[in-house]
Amino acid sequence: MNVHTKTLSILLPTLILPVGCFEDDAGRDDDMMGMDDPSGMDGADEEQPSQPLEPEPGMAMIRVIHGAPRAPDVDVYVKGSTEPVVTDLAYGDASEYLEVPAGRYEFEVRAAGTSPYDEAAYETGVLELADGAVISALAAGRLGSTGDEAFRVLPLLEGFDDAAPGQTQVRIVHAGSDAPTVSIDVDDDGRIELDGLTRFSDTGAGGVGLPAGSALQVAIGADGERVTAFTTPELPEGRNLMIIATGLLGELGREDDGFALLVVGAEGSLGFIRQNPIVHALHASPDAAEVDLCVGDTVLASHLEFGKLARFQVPPGAYQVDFYAAPSNCAGTPITSDSLPELDAGERYLAIATGEVQPETEEPPLQLIAFRDGFDLDSPENAIFNVVHAASAPPVDVGLVTGTTIEGGNLLEAGLKWPGVSDTFAVQPFTYQIGMAASGAPLPLTPVASFHVDAYEGLRAFIVAAGDLSPELGEAPFRLLSIDTATTPWTVDTYLAN
Repeated sequence: MNVHTKTLSILLPTLILPVGCFEDDAGRDDDMMGMDDPSGMDGADEEQPSQPLEPEPGMAMIRVIHGAPRAPDVDVYVKGSTEPVVTDLAYGDASEYLEVPAGRYEFEVRAAGTSPYDEAAYETGVLELADGAVISALAAGRLGSTGDEAFRVLPLLEGFDDAAPGQTQVRIVHAGSDAPTVSIDVDDDGRIELDGLTRFSDTGAGGVGLPAGSALQVAIGADGERVTAFTTPELPEGRNLMIIATGLLGELGREDDGFALLVVGAEGSLGFIRQNPIVHALHASPDAAEVDLCVGDTVLASHLEFGKLARFQVPPGAYQVDFYAAPSNCAGTPITSDSLPELDAGERYLAIATGEVQPETEEPPLQLIAFRDGFDLDSPENAIFNVVHAASAPPVDVGLVTGTTIEGGNLLEAGLKWPGVSDTFAVQPFTYQIGMAASGAPLPLTPVASFHVDAYEGLRAFIVAAGDLSPELGEAPFRLLSIDTATTPWTVDTYLAN
């Protein structure tokens, strides 16, 4: 595998630009996994194992990896020079290697495009680049912070061991600036392969051997509890890779700066692996008792009651889900089965068990419907919600009640059918009376049911109409279930009819 480099003259650099062998941010698809095709990991011939980088005698090699979430694109300077040696390096990118005379260097980091005479955002201090050394300088941490999560540059001296047959050699770096000390369970089988990996530390220059040729489940834990998990693409045999845990645990997996794994090869950045999708399952079937939700013999949700949520995280993909009367241990004959659609990495979903086990005429049978959480995260002072029709009821018109009716100007959604979802609404925080009326009636509408719903500041909710408008014995009556996605885990508030 050929790795191109830049040549850097000491202090006043002249750069020889190579033909690039990896795509920049605009050319990468890292919305979800970022690397769901093994070809996304081969800057050269996938069949060729990684070859050790060998600087010329008297020289060293260094590159910069931008792994600092929320930090802007950066330019990097040798201290004392007015010409950057790295320009416009974005979060998640890696520069080419710079080949430099061995010696002592200081580097300065500035926001891209700013004057070289402006004060640097960060100075590395003296870095010793020994004869023959190959270093990846990882920018990590929180710019502007002065705590233990503060911005820093980690000089990672490279020296990968040879990968054993059937393996990929991987150096794992913990650069999650708001993440605690973590453990790593490869294959997510309950056995901890790496324990006590502290923030801004790594597994060592030699790397660790991981199985090549198949996707891996990588579970991240802390203090004995599971934090999150990832699904890697097939790792190429014989290659040397850095896998950098970066981003912010406090942000959503779908956000650009959410916690993710950044994969870097000798040829450059290969993209982000986003967290496995998270599903919150809601029991909204009015005549179903407690249920277990299973995929094969794996329990996703156990003893799930009407109006309650269960949270689980699964690898990306589509799933056939079996419904069992609890307790079942996922054995015997299911009540019914239905599918979850393709679940994408980095995303969160609401899966609603709706319909009836014993439906009457025009009532829907028990099944799953799923909605992706895509609520706007801006305007935290507002409440944002939509309405989901998951009830045993005909189409409804939904609006805000004033007095006893819904006036035309307060109509939110007309003709909302099962199992549909309304438009999304942003409102000032307030307790609103939300009414539902038979669809198609003339205005003003007289609701068949109304509910006082607390639309509090910061709410990001699926408001689910559930239950039966005309319940029989043992069936749950009509109600609203407000699923707030702004909390972790999600919460459910129940609103009964006025």
